Amino acid sequence: MSKQKLEEIVPQEALPQFLATEKSRILLSFKDEGELGLMQSKAGGRAYLPKSEPYPRNGDGQPLSLLAQINFEEMPALDNFPTRGLLSFYVDYNDDIIGIDFDEPTNTNGFRVFYFEDFSEVSYSKEEQDALFESVDKDDFYPVVEGEFWMYGQENSQLLLTDSYDFKKVFGGDFYEVAEKLVGEDDDKLDELFELAEVGSQLGAYPYFTQEDPRKYQEGVRHDTLLFQLDSVGIDTFNYGIIWGDCGIGNFFINLEDLKNKDFSNVMYNWDCT
Repeated sequence: MSKQKLEEIVPQEALPQFLATEKSRILLSFKDEGELGLMQSKAGGRAYLPKSEPYPRNGDGQPLSLLAQINFEEMPALDNFPTRGLLSFYVDYNDDIIGIDFDEPTNTNGFRVFYFEDFSEVSYSKEEQDALFESVDKDDFYPVVEGEFWMYGQENSQLLLTDSYDFKKVFGGDFYEVAEKLVGEDDDKLDELFELAEVGSQLGAYPYFTQEDPRKYQEGVRHDTLLFQLDSVGIDTFNYGIIWGDCGIGNFFINLEDLKNKDFSNVMYNWDCT
């Protein structure tokens, strides 16, 4: 985050409130490294899933697909997040809206989140998981991740500069309303401020939406913490190895206390696109 650039855009008296929002996050990047192991951090591919756990399926019995998994031993440490174990996210590629329930975004019919603190149990093999998809109609299959990509992370900081529930809670208004009060109707400065948001795939800190944050209209927001965000991105020779609809973004939210307790049973799933 360019704090110097922020100082050039907003009035000096407004700077402390913005700077006080600084949070650490793990910014995620991806590489095409060929076939990966079941326990590696990745987007797409096949995951570690112990055989004591039924393979996740939608209400019609069709298998869900691995969106991404994070092996925390491969990531930098981040406050409140686990330091070991594996967190995996599955979504429904058999559904053209990728398993989201817009009315009840915690409904797990079309998505699932698993956390395994160790890898002591035998997992379904890649071949066993591949076999589950042999009968899937590829004409009605809508993958977000086109392939399997190694995921790696680096810790950096992020300021609150996106229109969201978080922003409204801190600043008392929508991002655009607050920004116009600070910089007037100077479109160039408004664009510059918006571009400082540093959107990306990440763990923790602040979310981004191509439309709007659905939590802004909820009373008593429970899912107050960004757990995981996956952005549309080109990877190596893939123009868009990861893409949500028309270049959108997906996010998963959790209650902070649940995160501290490693309880991932109540997660909110959202994605939107332009």
